[in-house]
Amino acid sequence: MAAPRIVVVGGTGFYGRYLIADVLAHSDAEVRVVARGPAQPPFPDPRVEVVAADHTDVAALARLVAGAAAVVHCAGPYQAMPGRGLPLGPALAAINAGVPYVDLAEDGPFRRAVLDVATGATAPVLTGASVVPGLQVIAVAELAAGLDRVDEIRCAAAPDTRRHRGPAMFRAMLHGLGAPFDAPRGGRPTRVYGWSEPEWVRFPPPVGRRLVYQVYEMADLAVLAELYGAGTISFKAGTEHAGLNRLLGWAAAARARTGKPRRAERFTPVVRGLSWLAGRVGNEAGGFLVEVRGARAERPVRCALGMTAAVGGGRMPSLLAGIAVTELLAGRLTAPGPVALDAWLSPERAWAELAARGVALWRDDGSGWQPL
Repeated sequence: MAAPRIVVVGGTGFYGRYLIADVLAHSDAEVRVVARGPAQPPFPDPRVEVVAADHTDVAALARLVAGAAAVVHCAGPYQAMPGRGLPLGPALAAINAGVPYVDLAEDGPFRRAVLDVATGATAPVLTGASVVPGLQVIAVAELAAGLDRVDEIRCAAAPDTRRHRGPAMFRAMLHGLGAPFDAPRGGRPTRVYGWSEPEWVRFPPPVGRRLVYQVYEMADLAVLAELYGAGTISFKAGTEHAGLNRLLGWAAAARARTGKPRRAERFTPVVRGLSWLAGRVGNEAGGFLVEVRGARAERPVRCALGMTAAVGGGRMPSLLAGIAVTELLAGRLTAPGPVALDAWLSPERAWAELAARGVALWRDDGSGWQPL
């Protein structure tokens, strides 16, 4: 019997390589990588095949994904870059071919666009299988269980800097740098700006204390508000280099005031170079936390979940998509059309899968971080 085939669009990028490593480690599937050019460095595993194609060519992609067990879209950035529009090609190709689709997108407008085109899909369509909003939803489902109401959901990410990321992540970050958007604060839509609202947050070991900033408009704002009705929702991030975080914060504040530069993503090579230099003295630890504040029997409740990886912390955004591939191959994810983020994977199963991937899990109910 032939091994199942997984198609990974953008598999030569930073998160694409992590996703492929996860698929190879947790299944017997073969992987077809769709990229604009050859893989550098090449993939050493003979189960990986690289095919050259552009992710905007829907017809060509549809031919390449026909008969696959799943298509995973890793070809960010997922924002609408000037003159390019949203990168919906892999989603359209998978839906047209009747193949299950998964992406690592964290962008709000992109997720809404995928859900729009997924109407009538004959296979599962899972968008947002990343830290935001996928892991957030699963974590809040556990933390909010038994609460009478959820007032605040605060999330933070601590990416590693040791491993050098590709240009897509930096283009996305700079695209949102200082850009205005509305976020719920105290039950009211409030104008905030990308890379603003600095705050020191303590992550579980080995990450520790980090300076984090509110990032750009992401899918969690709509998803968490719809599912839990929280009056305050935030997602912040920051590296272990507080000086680098502050530099970006100052640049964001200047852009918010002046509107310049209009296309901050043009500085991707410069910022990426600075990140590479910072990474020479960085480490591989990374983490993510979700904190919920609400009430039970009219008494205030605060609880939090954390996830950390001492090695390969940068893989955190790719893990949920890898778990989704496992679920698809096992036949546990079969319903056609858009997949509800709060229904396809239980917290218990998610934590077991993360632990199997070397992620440490933590909980804080008011007395500090304790192993989960």
